[in-house]
Amino acid sequence: MTDVFEQYLPKNAIEYCKTVSKQYSFRLDLSFNRKSKFGHYKHWPNSKTHIISINRGLSKPLFLITYLHELAHLEVMLQYGRTAKPHGWEWKNAFKKLMLPVLNPTIFNNELLSVLAKHLKNPKASLSADPQLWAILFSSSDKNATYIKDIDEGDEFIFKQRVFKKVKSRRTRALCCESKTGTNYLIPLLAKIEKV
Repeated sequence: MTDVFEQYLPKNAIEYCKTVSKQYSFRLDLSFNRKSKFGHYKHWPNSKTHIISINRGLSKPLFLITYLHELAHLEVMLQYGRTAKPHGWEWKNAFKKLMLPVLNPTIFNNELLSVLAKHLKNPKASLSADPQLWAILFSSSDKNATYIKDIDEGDEFIFKQRVFKKVKSRRTRALCCESKTGTNYLIPLLAKIEKV
């Protein structure tokens, strides 16, 4: 696991993650970039196996956040079993506890650090549910990108190789209609798209 940490984590978070990881028995898998999620935790009760998988193509800060997010699920499983909700108060507390030691400017830049600290007051199940954090992690990395928030209602766009029409903006997502099927979807306002 040391090689993985050195390749994918911010330099100043490596020793912390090595130390924390030694407290648990699990398998870490690197996955090709899934479109719907950055990481996943799985528990196999029969073999008592715990698996954490994380997408390979994440930035180092996002890899760290995702890794500790999934490790918090493992902690909750060990403490509470299946009685806890996936992102209930047990997970929120475990995630905060794991994140606290890395909340410093040697690991995250000041802008990200400030927004991440606010996020951790009441962490969400998905980063896309926190538009400010999502914007810093993604929007700033590609200044020329177009996002759903940038287009008008009624405009068509391509997302995940499918054509949609933006119907209505909501707080953090947009109601969008897939042109081919007529099916409605809620897509994050900060999802990267191509204009038609």
